[in-house]
Amino acid sequence: MPAAATPPPAEHPPNPPDSTSHTEEAEADAVGTPSRTGPVGMVSWGTGTLVGVFTGLLYGGAKEANANVSKDAEVMLKMGSTTDKREQYRLMRDAMEKRFIRVAKGSLVGGARLGMFTATFFGIQNLLIENRGVHDVFNIVGAGSATAAAFGLICMYLTIFLENTWLKCWK
Repeated sequence: MPAAATPPPAEHPPNPPDSTSHTEEAEADAVGTPSRTGPVGMVSWGTGTLVGVFTGLLYGGAKEANANVSKDAEVMLKMGSTTDKREQYRLMRDAMEKRFIRVAKGSLVGGARLGMFTATFFGIQNLLIENRGVHDVFNIVGAGSATAAAFGLICMYLTIFLENTWLKCWK
């Protein structure tokens, strides 16, 4: 018995076109849908820097606020030595003004330091992601190592500079 002829395999239908055309994508981007121009996994540099600045502000302010406890005790001793209410008020006001300035300065310095550190870290990490085309742990390790080395060199240079110039004036 002769074998029945098998029909040729059906051709696969071509891939359906995307549900959105190029003009629809442009309209969606104009409306507010974020577009991805970089590789998937790209770290947001601005968000990381902003979080670093605010964390540094909080840490620097808290550190200075806790460091001034002994100075508050000195003010209390001075207040106990005088019975004049105006003098006590002046001492307390001066102490609070100095403390406010120290805490504000600590906040700003802490925010600037941690903000620069996180901005450098995320910038180098994004650079590595873009150049390597891969988002993996090696980008994080490389960015952390480069940032720590850069800030270590900056701190070392400033220490040597201050010891050789500015601090000689005080010796």
